[in-house]
Amino acid sequence: MKYHVARDSEQLGEFSDLDISAGLRRGQFKPADLCWAPGMTDWEPLSVRFTPSEPEPVVGTPPPLPSLERLPDLAGEMNLATRPQRFLAWFIDNLCLLPVALLLAQGLGDKAAKAETPTAVAEILMEEMKARPEAFQSAAWLLIGVAVVNIIMLSVRGQTIGKWITGIRVVMFQTGARAGFVRAVLLRSFVMGVLGSIAYVGAGIQLFDILCIFRADHRCLHDLIADTMVVRGGSS
Repeated sequence: MKYHVARDSEQLGEFSDLDISAGLRRGQFKPADLCWAPGMTDWEPLSVRFTPSEPEPVVGTPPPLPSLERLPDLAGEMNLATRPQRFLAWFIDNLCLLPVALLLAQGLGDKAAKAETPTAVAEILMEEMKARPEAFQSAAWLLIGVAVVNIIMLSVRGQTIGKWITGIRVVMFQTGARAGFVRAVLLRSFVMGVLGSIAYVGAGIQLFDILCIFRADHRCLHDLIADTMVVRGGSS
């Protein structure tokens, strides 16, 4: 239906009921403005024919994005794991491999320490594996066992043994959802292992990975690659 709209004895024009409703929300029309349509005996205020509604919110510009200086506050809001917690978890994970190192040392004896080149160490290792296979087999099974436990825990809980003990876990950055096998294991561990083994530059990549812990968001290079972060709290 079309309505004639007037204000202060001056007609504003002819508008549909939808236009008038939208105009009231935008502030184009006032509830006291008069309207008339065929079939009406006299002019009536818009408020009689149309239910008053809240005006549409003014569309403004969004606030500026948070600067780098705000990242420490954001880190606190995300409940990020502290640097000491992450270091302690890393230390515990490596401590779990101590029995493996002891078994290998028992198998190699003092011969490896006297070897002058990596090739010589490899030759001694092959000889000792043939001479005393039980020590190396035990070390291999222990290493596989620790690796399997950590892979399962990372995939399901986002935790290694060390992270479980220290009460921290790996989650997806921003969402905080479970990282899963691909991000927590393949991207964070396997890809970094490959990068760290590259000749000449691998050591530099590993050092850079460690130094990234001093970022405001505590995310190391492997976190950036996997789009993850390490937070406090048990598995969700």
